Formats: sequence, structure tokens, C-alpha cells
Amino acid sequence: MEAKKPLSARALLSAKKKAVFRFILLQFLLIFLISLGIIYSAGGLYGYSFILGACASLVPSIYMAWRVFSYKGTRPAKDVIRSFYRGEAGKLVMTAMLLSLIFLLVKPLAADVFFAGFGIAILSHWLSPIVLKH
Repeated sequence: MEAKKPLSARALLSAKKKAVFRFILLQFLLIFLISLGIIYSAGGLYGYSFILGACASLVPSIYMAWRVFSYKGTRPAKDVIRSFYRGEAGKLVMTAMLLSLIFLLVKPLAADVFFAGFGIAILSHWLSPIVLKH
């Protein structure tokens, strides 16, 4: 039986980056399919309200992933932690701004379906252990 060589730090980072962005793509596909079902069964208002709610969660997640994985190669642990803190702070600010802007600018909006989309996008993070297991 031949022992497998462990991945280099660069190869491991590249694999994790691909897995995270694959997970974000899966989230978008899930939201898109659910929104198509809502548009078909309940109408356009509910469909775009759902999509906007989901995007208010997913767009900041993309920013966070970009912020954490924007560097090439390996970095000292201090820099990694700093990028996580900056990414999470930016994600929080972006989420608040998107929620505010959507409620201010989009009329009409079905608030209950909007928050359902937001909640489902957040809950879809529970799928990440399955998808990110590489």
C-alpha cells in the first residue's frame, strides 16, 4: 500500500479556494431554482423579493471569500487572521447597507418573502461541510 503525500500549503490553499467558490456557485443555483419556483407559483413580486433577500446575504459572502482568498501563496498567520477580521467586518457593513438600500429603493417589496430569501441563503451555509469536504 502506497502512502499518499500530503498536499503542499499552496496546493491545499488552491483546493480550499476552489471549494469555497464552488459552494457559492451552489448557493446561487439553489436560490435561482427556488426563485423560479416562486415566480411560477406566486408571481413576479414574490420572486424578485426572494432573489433580493438572498442576494443581500450572498453578495457579502462573496466579498468575504474574496477578501480571505485574494492573496496568492501562503501568508503568516497574523495576516490570515487580519484578512478574516477585515472580511467579516466588510461583510457585516455590506449586509446592513444592502438591506437598507433594498428597503429604501425597491417598491413594492414583499417583506416576508424577502426575509425568507435572506434566511434561506444564510441557512444554506449549513450545506458547506458537505460541499467543502474535499
